[in-house]
Amino acid sequence: MPAVSTHALEDLRRLARDELADVVVGYEEPLDLLVVAAVAGGHVLLEGPPGVAKTLMAGAVARVLGVSFARVQFTPDTTPDDVLGRTVTRMGEPVFEPGAVFTNVLLADEVNRTPPRTQSSLLEAMQERHVTVAGKTHWLPTPFMVVATQNPFEQAGVYPLPESQLDRFLFKISLDYGSAEEEEAILRLPHRGLTPDVLGDVAPLLDVAKLDAAQHELDSTPTPDDVARFIVRIVRATRAESGVILGASPRAGIHLLSAAKAHARLDGRQVPSRDDVVAMAPFVLCHRMIVEGVSARDVVGRALTSADR
Repeated sequence: MPAVSTHALEDLRRLARDELADVVVGYEEPLDLLVVAAVAGGHVLLEGPPGVAKTLMAGAVARVLGVSFARVQFTPDTTPDDVLGRTVTRMGEPVFEPGAVFTNVLLADEVNRTPPRTQSSLLEAMQERHVTVAGKTHWLPTPFMVVATQNPFEQAGVYPLPESQLDRFLFKISLDYGSAEEEEAILRLPHRGLTPDVLGDVAPLLDVAKLDAAQHELDSTPTPDDVARFIVRIVRATRAESGVILGASPRAGIHLLSAAKAHARLDGRQVPSRDDVVAMAPFVLCHRMIVEGVSARDVVGRALTSADR
C-alpha cells in the first residue's frame, strides 16, 4: 500500500478505508471519524457493548497512521501513576519513569471503571499535551490522541465521566452490533485462538512526522465567515432548546470547526463548508450537553435547522 503525501489528505481517507476494511468489519463511519479526529488533533470516546471491536479499532487506526500505541486497562485500582508515570530515586537521584500516556495514541480502555481521581489524571494531558508529576512538567509526544472506551450497559462499579472531561473529547461515537453478514465475515477473519489475528496485515500510511505535518496543514486551513457564523448559531441554539439543562460550550464551537476542517480536507476540499459542519455536529455536540426528557441528538437536529434559517 503506498504511503500518503502530507499534501494529499484525501488519499489518506480513501487508502485508510481500503486498508482497514478487512481488519475491522463494518463500522466504516466510526473508523472514518477516528481518522478525522487524528488529523484534527482531537480525542475520541467510543461507547458500545462488549465485543464490538472498540479496542481493535483503536489499535488498527494507530497502526494505519504509523504512530506509537499504548493501552491502559482501567480498573478500580488503577492509579494516576499508572497513567502519568512516577518519580523514583535511583542512586540517590530522582528519575522520572514515564507512564502509559507517553505515546502517540493512548487507548484508555473502559475508562468509566476507574475512580474520578484516575480519570482526572488525563485532563491535563488531553488539554495541554503535558503532565505534571512531583511539581515538574513533562511534555507528551506529538501528535497525541486519547481513544477512550466505555460500556453504557454496565451499571455496577462504574464512575461516569464528568462534564468537564466529556468536553475534552472531540467526538463521542456510539457503536452497535453489525449485520448478520458482517458477523459472519468476522468469523472468517484469521484468529489466533479466540483473538482476531489481523493487525499485522495493516500497513502504515503515515508516520509521526507526516501526521504532525497534516495537523499543521489543517491549522492553516481558512475559515469562511459564513461557516464561522453558522457554527456560532448552532452552538448557541443548543442552549435555547427546551429540555436542555446545559448546552454546548464555546469549546464545542472550536472543536466543531476543527472537525469540519478535517472532514473537508480529507474530502479533497481546501476550505470547510456548512455541509461539513452538519456532518460533524452530532458527533461533536451531543455528549457535551445535559438534557432532560429529550434526546441530545434531536436537540442538535433542531439546532441545525434553526441555525440554517
